[in-house]
Amino acid sequence: MMKVLNYIVYLIFRSAWMWTKILPMGPVFWLAGQAGKLAYYVVPGRRKIALKNLELAFGNSKTPEERDRICRESFIHLCYSGAEFFFMDRLSKDWKSHSTWEGAEMIDDCIKRRQAHFIFGGHLGGWMLIQLVAKRFDVSGRRSGVVIRPQRNPYIDRFIHRLVERADGVMINTRGTGKLIEQLILEGNLLGFYMDQQSRRKQGIPVEFFGMPAYSHVVPGYLAWKHRIPMLPFWIIRVKPGHMHMIFRSPLQFSYTGDKEKDIRAVTQLIVSEVERIIRENPEQWLWAHNRWSRTLADKDKGPAQKEKEPKPAEAENGAEAVKLMDSEIGEQKDEDAAESSGR
Repeated sequence: MMKVLNYIVYLIFRSAWMWTKILPMGPVFWLAGQAGKLAYYVVPGRRKIALKNLELAFGNSKTPEERDRICRESFIHLCYSGAEFFFMDRLSKDWKSHSTWEGAEMIDDCIKRRQAHFIFGGHLGGWMLIQLVAKRFDVSGRRSGVVIRPQRNPYIDRFIHRLVERADGVMINTRGTGKLIEQLILEGNLLGFYMDQQSRRKQGIPVEFFGMPAYSHVVPGYLAWKHRIPMLPFWIIRVKPGHMHMIFRSPLQFSYTGDKEKDIRAVTQLIVSEVERIIRENPEQWLWAHNRWSRTLADKDKGPAQKEKEPKPAEAENGAEAVKLMDSEIGEQKDEDAAESSGR
């Protein structure tokens, strides 16, 4: 039954995709804005999550009225993102008319020198328009890509993968792909991470995000520690629907101590703190309806008796388990084992 339902949703999705080949963008964006206003009322579960997240993030620094306004506008921006996705081909073909760029010369320099680097951002503004980045940095023999979770609908997931491949890009799963990510980065390809979503407990490190512990993906921090790779913040700020201001910031500065676990945690914190900073500057454009702190809050809400019944290993709580997972997946021992295997 689920397979049939997924396929029906996929057919609707494909129908919408085909219609946007001929529909004018202006009226569609207007309808998307109205849909966002309506979504605030018709999806109360997500509205509740968004308002709770805003309260956790800003507390009394913003009034309930301000938090409600940000929540409403975030729904509108989410619907704009959805509409922009369907117009992705048209927007990327004419990317110069639909985007302005700040700091892009730093990426040009990395690509020219084949300097290993990675960019990171979050679900802010026009985060779905990653294809514009591929068009802007179109260099023969290189690939651009993004590390994201697979879509729950397998038909839509395969369709999106084909779109990205058609643009000479690559979409990488968040699970078990550390070595592929490392290879692409070291070859000088342009690869990006979204660092604002919650990771699985075993795959992440708990760091502070808006004053609350939040499990964050460990791969970028691990690769930065292992290879001393430059980490560049990247944001797609929506000026108006279909028009973006693309911002690349200078690489984050970090002094490594030699303590692997401590350094990886500190680098991850540095990355997440930068994500928080830009969200504070543009709160209306972030995806507040994402359940960012659900694991943290679930642990906090458990009573002593329940916690005793379900003890969590200390390694999972402090992120050491995630570091060990990366050791086995992309660490030095993995490299040595691969070298020995190839030499046999």
